[in-house]
Amino acid sequence: MFPVDVVNGINNFETTPTEVIFGVNCLKEIKNVIKKFNPKKILLISGQKTVKRTGISDYLRDYETVIYKIKPSPTIQTIKDGLGLLNKNNPDLIISIGGGSAIDTGKTIAILSKNPGSVRNFLLKEVLIKNNGLPFIAIPTTAGTGSEVTPYASIIDEKNKQKISLAHRHIYPDVAIVDPSLTLTLPRRITAITGMDALTQGMESYWSVNANSKSDPYALTTVKLAFENLREACNHPENIEFRKNMTKASLLSGAAISHTETTIVHSVSYPITVYFNVPHGLACSLTLPYFMEYNSEGVPERILDISKIMGAENISGGVRRLKKLISDIGLETKLSQLGIKKEDIEIIIKKGFRPDRAGNNPRKVTKGDLREILTKIL
Repeated sequence: MFPVDVVNGINNFETTPTEVIFGVNCLKEIKNVIKKFNPKKILLISGQKTVKRTGISDYLRDYETVIYKIKPSPTIQTIKDGLGLLNKNNPDLIISIGGGSAIDTGKTIAILSKNPGSVRNFLLKEVLIKNNGLPFIAIPTTAGTGSEVTPYASIIDEKNKQKISLAHRHIYPDVAIVDPSLTLTLPRRITAITGMDALTQGMESYWSVNANSKSDPYALTTVKLAFENLREACNHPENIEFRKNMTKASLLSGAAISHTETTIVHSVSYPITVYFNVPHGLACSLTLPYFMEYNSEGVPERILDISKIMGAENISGGVRRLKKLISDIGLETKLSQLGIKKEDIEIIIKKGFRPDRAGNNPRKVTKGDLREILTKIL
């Protein structure tokens, strides 16, 4: 199976309840979007420098706005602090502008604003979400997570050293404003890391046990766009076409995993991020080629499809091309390059089998299998 054209209809997703506004300089549409909600006060969640870099404040002058700036990899404390700010100011609209961290924070605060209780209890599913949250607008400034069109939000439980995904249909943003021009100033390394997250999500969605006729076109188009444009976006950051194609890849990857969820690569990436402070997309890219090869014994036809999209005639050629891409964009390919030692492998193995992710993999992975893969990339 090969990609179908799902890009031309990108502003009319049927796969998500989120209204998607896509296009270069479409951020200016935010004024019309906000009017639909008629807010009295807005909570704006962003990265540390995002507000100034994007100029979003210029569009919010007609509204009382409270700004909450967060750091990457949001924790339960990040959410608690945000909810405290929300309760103090009583906004009636939440907007997140930034990468996946800002968007996941906004999603979580929006949904928990109308579902009171312990943040940790909701994350652990000890208390269930019942109500819709506050209206929420997502504006991504990176091309990677696709979080603007998914029902998931990943938060780190710093106490128990684990990354937990909140998941519910009510978590979908109401509107996603996806403007490729917002990614033009991304540094090369962030472009590479976030781009690998999108590519990983496309690949995992396609080989997932949950893959289906709705997810497959999104997944394969993600792989094609990311593989053909990520290297160029890193090498020519000012080129809007490469940026636009990577933004599409990210968006479509979110659409794909909304149907299938991710698999073993994401499961293993979580402890690498939480315990060793490795950025999420980089943590995924470390094992991605090896699980691509590993899964070829489970779903060979699907891995061959991915390989052909990468321009290879066979699976081994596809794996080689993927490894070369990761190297070409300047990302580390060894755990030791990131300060992870041989004795650290066991904690990754112990914490790397998230059943809600690893269980979606098309070939069962044992602790021995994972140990062998991690040893290869040590």
